[in-house]
Amino acid sequence: MTVKTIIAAADTIRIRLDGAIPSDATGKVIVFSPILAEEVEPLTTLTPAVEGDTLVIPRFACGRDGVCLSYGVQVDDELLEGIQYVEAIEGSQRNFPYPVVDTKKGLQVVDYKDAKELGVRHSAINVNEGDFLMLTPEEGNTIFFEYEGRTFYFRKSHVEKMDETFIGLSEIGCVISFILLNSPHWRCHIDPAFWEIIKHPAYTGKADDGTGLISAFNLVTEEGLAYYRAFIAFLTDRYTREDMAYGRVVGMIVSNEVDAGYIWANSGDMTMEEYVTEYATALRVTWQTAASIYANMRVFVSIDHFWTVAMDENQPLRYYKTRDMLVFLNELATEQGQIPWHIAHHPYPEDLNFPDFWNDKLATPDDDAPIITFKNLEVLARFIYRPEFLLNGERRRIILSEQGFNSHWTPESEILQACAYGRAYRKIMEIPEIDSFILHSHHDNAFEFGLNLGLWRRKKEGPGMDAPKPMYYVFKAIDQKDEKGVYHWERY
Repeated sequence: MTVKTIIAAADTIRIRLDGAIPSDATGKVIVFSPILAEEVEPLTTLTPAVEGDTLVIPRFACGRDGVCLSYGVQVDDELLEGIQYVEAIEGSQRNFPYPVVDTKKGLQVVDYKDAKELGVRHSAINVNEGDFLMLTPEEGNTIFFEYEGRTFYFRKSHVEKMDETFIGLSEIGCVISFILLNSPHWRCHIDPAFWEIIKHPAYTGKADDGTGLISAFNLVTEEGLAYYRAFIAFLTDRYTREDMAYGRVVGMIVSNEVDAGYIWANSGDMTMEEYVTEYATALRVTWQTAASIYANMRVFVSIDHFWTVAMDENQPLRYYKTRDMLVFLNELATEQGQIPWHIAHHPYPEDLNFPDFWNDKLATPDDDAPIITFKNLEVLARFIYRPEFLLNGERRRIILSEQGFNSHWTPESEILQACAYGRAYRKIMEIPEIDSFILHSHHDNAFEFGLNLGLWRRKKEGPGMDAPKPMYYVFKAIDQKDEKGVYHWERY
């Protein structure tokens, strides 16, 4: 006898087995926290109601929402194998459809008026846990958020600033995703005592060696888990309101480029299996918490363009092969409880300095390609078409949440940049599972490693933008038809 599925109903957790418990047997449900400490004691043991092949327990038996807890079933003295986590949620507070728009055109927006003129319909915005949450309230600068019997303190000034962003993007019709981050120094000052709570306990980041920007989320301690769940619940509750008072956000990208986790989601040195096990918990908790409020929130795995090689093959405890990670993630979810994860891919050219991705040497067309760029995006598509990766019989979705093309201050390089964007757009139109192509970036950034990725050319001297580059006009024309009914991207 095994556990086949676990469903969170409005007031109960329903654990279905592959057969009915014999009438003379004793069944128990052992409830655990999902934290990944070495030893986790049970929160409680419950005697379930039995409905044929289904065991039923209260959803809130432990004083917290059972949607995010872990379950073991014991029949007499035998602990059953099978699913341990909730993999379906019923009775969410909100159930409006995931929005569909008429273009894949996206941008990391700086100027809303310009973005509206350009026809932008997708965007992804960084949100940092420590910028939103505080350890203690600040007089006149606190939003008090009640969650699971506890009050959490959110930084009002930062929340209202982010409201402006999400309202602005929503007003121009964007489908928006959060990029969930955990950095000690993003936009706001974070109390060092609070950072000690929310950072991953094995975080080794240092500001002077390129590893200090972002930590993995702390789901290893109960306090870290509580703050993270409050963060997700607050974001979901505020930005999926029916009245869209603060804008609307419908996706959550969990961390950034986790195949290069030592840089972008640091938890020290770990094997790939250890790292993915923790990341799977972050994905699961994110989805379970968010979907309890908004049923159709999409949760994404963030990956860069490496595929069957790692960014640094000499450091296997810090950088991982993306394909191996996704295979192991899917095996974990299949074994423990499915997670409706999707993919947020960054198919930058092989060399970020040069936009001509069609000349990428490592982006080969075979399934064992070392990297995946725009040249061979079909490799990623074929991968998620495999039967074992289907989600309820459907293919998982892909968004291209961050990628761009560099120019070098010459007219020729800017024309090549524009051509690269047009050719890349043509490629994504051939893959229906790709929902968006979010260009990075709107403006050139003088502090982005010497790269000029923007639609607008920055001034060589001083702040501000000089003028739109040729890519700006290709971007604007994308998804518009000419007098013969031909889309502009089809010319590239």
